[in-house]
This record gives sequence, structure tokens and C-alpha cells, in this order.
Amino acid sequence: MNENTRPKTLTAATTRAWDAFVIVVGMLRGGTGKTTSAWFIALYYAVVLRLPTLLVDADATSQSAYDWYTAAQAKGSEIPEHLVIERHPFDDIAEYIREKRAQYGAIVVDAGSGGGIGGSRIFYETVAEANLLLVPVDPTKIERRKLMATFDEAERAAACNKRDVTAHILLVKADDHDSLPRNAKAKLLAPAEGEGIGPDHDEPFPLAETVIHSRVHYRKAFGEIPTELSEYVELMEELTA
Repeated sequence: MNENTRPKTLTAATTRAWDAFVIVVGMLRGGTGKTTSAWFIALYYAVVLRLPTLLVDADATSQSAYDWYTAAQAKGSEIPEHLVIERHPFDDIAEYIREKRAQYGAIVVDAGSGGGIGGSRIFYETVAEANLLLVPVDPTKIERRKLMATFDEAERAAACNKRDVTAHILLVKADDHDSLPRNAKAKLLAPAEGEGIGPDHDEPFPLAETVIHSRVHYRKAFGEIPTELSEYVELMEELTA
């Protein structure tokens, strides 16, 4: 970490007792663009809102969010003053989030790809502590059974959550010049029988209105500190209004 980042951020954090807004970005499969979304959301809170923000890489499989940070650091990029990045070195991530709530205004968790016992446990524990669950989905690869499993697990975790967690699907990598995003929206909002959410898997998925488009600056963002945040600003203003 930039040697000045942690002292400055923690000094700012100690000036008041926070109750962090916790955003979990996750799904029980990989390759959905969740690390990019987690980074851009963390930058929204740290740079746009200037809140002490913790980005936690809790993906035990890939650790892509933390790799992003080390790549940016190796290039000499300046880490935003209010942003701290940590990886998952702890067994009880739920307890860890509870401990960190008073130190930060926002906590963004990159969690739960790949499924399996470890991924499912981390996903469950983070959602149980979250205020918001965001599930990024590439419209070219909507696997509704994976989405069903993700939301089933989220429902179980929400039963232990005392903060009324809300959940949304976010379409990412969308291209307005083809029909894929439109078709994906239609299938999510009017799922076929047995391919939705709820007790009978017949209810529509909660879909954010904001769409993240397939743009060059997202594809080239890894290892950089992006400054073009407008779509994620729109997203978070929509979901936290």
C-alpha cells in the first residue's frame, strides 16, 4: 500500500465513529466482472464521496482485486487518500466486517466466485453483514441456474441479516448496438417457469436500471486507478437514493 494511504485514511476515520455501508459484489461463479465493479464502486465512495473506504478482496480463489492494487502500486499509481485495500487473511469474515464498520464510511467486498465450500461460505457470511448485494451479469452469459443458486444462498444469508439487505442484478459489458442486453433484461424480468427467484423460482430478478456498458476504459482498467466513474456514480445514486 502507498505508505501514506493507511495513516491518512485511518486518521480521518478516527475523527468520528462510522457505521459503514457494506456493499457485497458477488456471485457463485467467476468471470462475471465483479472485481471491476467492486473497484469502481470503492472509488466512487473514496473519490467522489470522499468517505473512508475499505475494499476487501474476499475471493479466496483468484484475489483479483488485490492483484489490481499491487499492479497499480508497481506502476507508481497514486492510491486515493481515502481508500484502503486488503485481502482475505481471516477465517471469520463476518466478524471482521463487524469490527471494521466503525472505522469506515463504506466497505466494498469482492466475494464469492467459483462456488465450492469456501466460496459459498464467504458469500453467505458477507451477505449476512451487507446492506447491499450486487450481482454483476454479462448479458452474453446469463446462466440463470447459477443466478438462482446465488439468490437462494443470499436469501438464506438475509435471514441472519439485521440490516434489511437488498439485492440487485447489474448488467455489465452491455452493447447498445445489439439485442443481447434487451433480451437479457426480458429474461430476468419475466423468467421462464422454474428459472426465477422466490420459493417456487417463479418471481422476477431484481434488476438495476443502470447498465454498465462495454467500454475500453473498463477493459483497460486493471492495474490502473480509473477516473471515469460516471456509470458507477449513476448506479450507486440509483441504488442508495
